[in-house]
Amino acid sequence: MPGPANSWKPAALSQIETKEESPNGFKSLIFAGIGLKAKMLEPIEPKNWIATISDLQSWGEIPSDNVVVEELIDTDRGISLKLNDNGIYWLAEFLPWGTDGRFRARISIAPSGSNVPIGGYTWEGMDIISLRKWPLENRNVSSKLAESIKFNDLELSKEILFQSAASLGRYHKSAETARVTPRDAKRWNKRLENLEALLRANALWRAPHTKDTVCIISIGDIRFSDMIDDNSGSYNIHLSRPRLSDSILKPDCEFPAIRDLSSLLHDLNRIYFSCDSELSMSDLRRALIEGWRSSAPSSWSSESAFYPPRGGAFFWEYEQSLMDIIEAVSHQSGKPEPAVSILRDVKYLQKTMFSHRTIAALSFMTGFFSASGFYQYFVGASDDWIFPLVLVPITAGIFFSYRRLAPSPETSILREWN
Repeated sequence: MPGPANSWKPAALSQIETKEESPNGFKSLIFAGIGLKAKMLEPIEPKNWIATISDLQSWGEIPSDNVVVEELIDTDRGISLKLNDNGIYWLAEFLPWGTDGRFRARISIAPSGSNVPIGGYTWEGMDIISLRKWPLENRNVSSKLAESIKFNDLELSKEILFQSAASLGRYHKSAETARVTPRDAKRWNKRLENLEALLRANALWRAPHTKDTVCIISIGDIRFSDMIDDNSGSYNIHLSRPRLSDSILKPDCEFPAIRDLSSLLHDLNRIYFSCDSELSMSDLRRALIEGWRSSAPSSWSSESAFYPPRGGAFFWEYEQSLMDIIEAVSHQSGKPEPAVSILRDVKYLQKTMFSHRTIAALSFMTGFFSASGFYQYFVGASDDWIFPLVLVPITAGIFFSYRRLAPSPETSILREWN
């Protein structure tokens, strides 16, 4: 039987021998090279359904043992099978590198109308296959957006962006009622450090991260191709499989809601780069951000959550660019744009924000003299209260001027788009 094209395997990495355990019907794979390493599981005979699932544990709704594999589909995230169970069709999606352990948690909190797996198979707690009824939903939002941007249709582009982000915000609103934990800035920065080390990146970014960016059960990778347009006036979400970069640097922590939005913002970057458009990128980004804010929890989408010196969307767009480059390196498929150009301009953005710190330092200095003056007055060491009082509005004015100097999230990291 001829095998699939296996476009999900990192073509530029060498497959090495491994004796790691694998379930019956699967073989363990390790790919390594160029400083990268990925572990995967591949079905030996995917069209032999019964043999493939013989060593796996099922959950949720699954087809009967009488299924027939009608079609094998190769994707960049693993192979898929079209199953015929006595006239009822199923989609079985293999998860070559598993998930981050929060697969079913995402399914449980997805709002009504979302397309999510209804069953699947695991091995030793690792998700191996997800199952859903054969998809009938309309998922052409990405192509519609690309066409509207290409033909400079601002109103249609803004509507698509708004509705897409609003659907993401509804997921986050639902996630608000599930598990929420404090921010994990140390692990987020460590993960970014590891990504930079893998790529030997010379653009380094660390952020203290605002308290508004709490950890939630986030989606991780969300694109316009994951949007469902059922002509009801609003969109829903199709929960997709993890991307290849997650096999090379597996997520070891939870993330904030703004990381999901940044994934969608970066997908807008990809689409906009592919179109020769006269539309303003800031107008498009504004529509996307406003759509998310219309339905997402207010604290997670606040001005503080977007503030660049404390992380913001730019930090996570930078991470998305690094993951694009890691995947391109693993396939040796050329420079992924606009990720490479974004990384080049990250240094300029950081330099600009760093230079603004002189103003922040001035604010701190005047605030210190003001506080010191009041202290000296109250302990009786000075009779002068006017001077420290005058410094209070000066300190506030300088501080808020510094805050206003931070780049707006509606602008792009890529300077040529501004």
